[in-house]
Amino acid sequence: MMQAKIQRLLPFFTLALLFVALTIATPHFLTKVNLSSVARQTAVINMMALGMTPVIISGGIDISVGSILA
Repeated sequence: MMQAKIQRLLPFFTLALLFVALTIATPHFLTKVNLSSVARQTAVINMMALGMTPVIISGGIDISVGSILA
């Protein structure tokens, strides 16, 4: 039971550790300018992922999304 919980939370801990390490290594990593730049660069992919989530959950996997984006 505990091992399953650790496996489920491991990606979040890894992401947090990555943020801390990059913030220490690069002082400009967690600035407002950098975070807004990342948000702008990933906006289209995020919108497509949000739209595909209900489709995948309902079992109707549609693989044409990548070709539509290209």
